Amino acid sequence: MILTAASFQGTAADRLRHAVELRRQADAEEMRALAELAAEHSWTTTDEYDVIGGERAVRLGADGSRLVGEFLPLEVAATKKISVTAATWLIRDVINLEARHPTLWRAILAGSVEPYKAFKLARLAAGYELSHALTLEIDEQLAGKVGRLGWPRLLRLARGLIGKVAADKIEAAAKKAREARFVRSAPGDEPVVTELWARLDTPDAQRLESTIQALAKKLGEHGDTDELDIRRAKALGILATPGRAQALLAGDDDQRYLPRTKVYLHLTPDMLAGTGEAVARSETLGPVTKDMLADLFGTHRITINPVLHADTAQAVDNYEIPDRIREAVNLRDGCEVFPYSSRTARNLDLDHTTPYVAGADGQTRPDNLGPLTRRVHRAKTSRRWRLKQPRAGTFWWKSPHGAEYRVGPTGTDDLQHWSPLERKATWLLDAS
Repeated sequence: MILTAASFQGTAADRLRHAVELRRQADAEEMRALAELAAEHSWTTTDEYDVIGGERAVRLGADGSRLVGEFLPLEVAATKKISVTAATWLIRDVINLEARHPTLWRAILAGSVEPYKAFKLARLAAGYELSHALTLEIDEQLAGKVGRLGWPRLLRLARGLIGKVAADKIEAAAKKAREARFVRSAPGDEPVVTELWARLDTPDAQRLESTIQALAKKLGEHGDTDELDIRRAKALGILATPGRAQALLAGDDDQRYLPRTKVYLHLTPDMLAGTGEAVARSETLGPVTKDMLADLFGTHRITINPVLHADTAQAVDNYEIPDRIREAVNLRDGCEVFPYSSRTARNLDLDHTTPYVAGADGQTRPDNLGPLTRRVHRAKTSRRWRLKQPRAGTFWWKSPHGAEYRVGPTGTDDLQHWSPLERKATWLLDAS
């Protein structure tokens, strides 16, 4: 009998404590399984592999960790329903802990430390590019403190130990951090807002903070009654138009300086005829209503490029994919067609589901193409992962471990618990 939190009897506090213990046991078992899976897919420097199209050995972890097959993250990603990138990071953290932090690793397997906390320390050591020997030295000095000190305190102690044994690594990390400066943005939960994050030189960040604060104050002086955080967000947006920012700082809010924005809207024929819903889909903004477009028009000069959805595109005989077919596939699939992937289709590889053979007619067509990231493309090409496309936009995958998935317009179906009859019936429907 499997004891679950629901079947455990006791007070609410007792059940909470029991549920926490069950979660820790489950976390420990997941970490153990991931480490064993990595061991099954481990490589040595003397192993041979097929240079052309075959799987390669990669070192996902830091110094001292095992080499693994490059397609291992695909199996983990599909099983856990996470992205391939997230699966890669997870495997990296597990093999780093197992090889470089034995004290922490034992604590995880004993259920006394949550994996996500241990991952932070493993990433800290890897981020400073500590050797295997130095990491083991620090791990030994932390023994007896793991599970007894609060985690922020333990991390501060670890940083201090790194400073003692590897001051040069800290200096090198500081230089590397400056070389990794960036500014990125991504759509927020709602299409009318976008999240922006960056890594700047500290003096630049301080000057930017000062200017944002000054602009936010000026907006308030000009009658803006929004909360300070909202005015600060507006101020950062105003900095995108230097002329307006300069005018506002000088005391005048001149809105003639408005940027021009290009928006791609995906429209159906029904919408153009006025018989469909008044909602369009933007590749960068997500679903957009007429009222939201009006709001955007009020703040930007916008160029709208309608994108009409076409059901078919004429096939061609050559391997190269014409822009019209590439556009049709991108509009149809939207995202990568690997199980549970959320990677936007645009700019990915378009893979021939049935491999291209020189001389055959009509192979390059939408119902024989699907967008894939480079690693997934290679895994499919090497036949580690098997793929069929019974109809345009529906993809059946089989992993090296025998797991099967169906990816279609409505998402991913894990076929693990489907009966043979259910699989066969669904396949026949897809292929009809």
